Amino acid sequence: MVTRRKIRVNKDQSPSVKTLRASLGLGRPVAVLAALLALGACDAVDKRAVGTVGYVKGFAGMVAADEPRAMVVGRDVLSAGGTAADAATAMYFTLAVTYPSAASLGGGGSCIVHDPVRKKTEVMEFPAIGSVSGGAVATAVPANPRGFFALHAKYGKLRFESLLVEPERLARTGVPVTRALANDLARAVPILGRDMAARAIFFRPDGSVLREGDVITQPHLASIIANLRRNTGDFYVGIGARELIKSVQSVGGTLTLEDLRDIRPTWRDALTLKLGNETAYFAPPPSVGSTVAAQLVGALWPRWSDTAPVERSHLLAELSARVFADRARWMRPSGWSNEEGSALISEAHLKALLADYNPERHVPAPGISGPPSDYPLATGFVAMDGQGSAVACGVTTYGLFGVGRVAPGTGIVLAGTPGPNGPPAITTMVTVNHNANEVHFVGAASGGGTAPAALALTFLGAAADDKPLGEAISAPRLVHPGAPDAVFVEGAPHALDPTSLQQRGHQISPVTMPSRVEALYCPGGYKNSESCEAATDPRGFGMATAVGLR
Repeated sequence: MVTRRKIRVNKDQSPSVKTLRASLGLGRPVAVLAALLALGACDAVDKRAVGTVGYVKGFAGMVAADEPRAMVVGRDVLSAGGTAADAATAMYFTLAVTYPSAASLGGGGSCIVHDPVRKKTEVMEFPAIGSVSGGAVATAVPANPRGFFALHAKYGKLRFESLLVEPERLARTGVPVTRALANDLARAVPILGRDMAARAIFFRPDGSVLREGDVITQPHLASIIANLRRNTGDFYVGIGARELIKSVQSVGGTLTLEDLRDIRPTWRDALTLKLGNETAYFAPPPSVGSTVAAQLVGALWPRWSDTAPVERSHLLAELSARVFADRARWMRPSGWSNEEGSALISEAHLKALLADYNPERHVPAPGISGPPSDYPLATGFVAMDGQGSAVACGVTTYGLFGVGRVAPGTGIVLAGTPGPNGPPAITTMVTVNHNANEVHFVGAASGGGTAPAALALTFLGAAADDKPLGEAISAPRLVHPGAPDAVFVEGAPHALDPTSLQQRGHQISPVTMPSRVEALYCPGGYKNSESCEAATDPRGFGMATAVGLR
């Protein structure tokens, strides 16, 4: 089946708007045949305009996401001439429909953006915070819609409303439940089963939860997205805002007009590390996972290549324990830091983290009293366009389906708040070679406290060890949380051999790692596109692709 939709471009960038023909992974032979017939009719003259899938000839970029439908939508936006920010915006609103367990409109997140024209890399923070009011259930103020509107306003090219056409259609007409969502639904039955609005969306008529392949239809959410297309401001200050407040409060949630009016995305400087010829960028607190990843990468980079493979697991475990002990010192419950983010990744501080490192024996990390309180649920997605701009984003609902309630009449899963539900589980990273003004690595990871080490290992595997990106993502993982004093090592099918750790005195605990990494890697830069790779984590159910590469 071939679906039709329109992606409009700004008037100052294109004189025409044409119908977009986009395959959503279904009926590709039909789309190919139609394209061939069209070419024949036009005597091989391609008249496709900006906003039409296939407009970009050659390399159009890369995308990766934890959920496959979002990846397909992002792919088509890049093929139609959209920027990485356009793709990320369309991917997010698709995830709000197809993966609401982590990407609900009610949640928040952050994105790192690199713009090669401005030669600037910056972070946009839009964390979902708690309400100023009290209530039976502490729910977050929805930050995602305003966050991605702001991202698009600064870095987008295609019309914002056109990027929401496909998410609205998927919500209104229905979309098959993917394995990613089905997996979360199966775990959330006790939570969602208590809420009537949630049951109406996520359960079958016979009372059982939706399974993979079942069609999920969300007409109320479609109406919200349609309203966002027409007037995003109404969601925060208009009639739509007042209706949302009544709906949230009707199920015991906390939300006021003041909350909606005051929540605003913030553009901030990224945490930066110099790694040889590369500069690595990370989101600062309250994106706690990104900050921890920066400490891991910054401390490991000078040692990694010179450390014997048999010792590397020990090195990572010792550093991981110390980074979590350090996090307990600087992190507030909300994820914000008690000191400047730059101080946390200074050369002196990173050296101090490993000051007592013994390559032969485990030395317990000092000063940590309890295990991290991170909740693992979040989702990450990444995009790079054919002009070299890149975006890495993470969003979260602070819990599996947030607080387990849906605002009646809206279809919006209500997110929890940071603090009681752990710090923001956002882990993102971008590296840039400023000599060439080119992005080389773009990554986003989810999985709570396991995400920073997963992203760091993926980056080191690709950039330091020259592994193919897919191999780097698939490599066995470990994490030492500081407390308990044990190394959590990955079990089958990506099992890590614990022998070298046990020989050095570590206690071992095999686990199934919840971390998921989405990454893009262009070691030769986007102009040398044959070097580019896009990879999704085999532990999850996402997809990744390069657009326009043979």
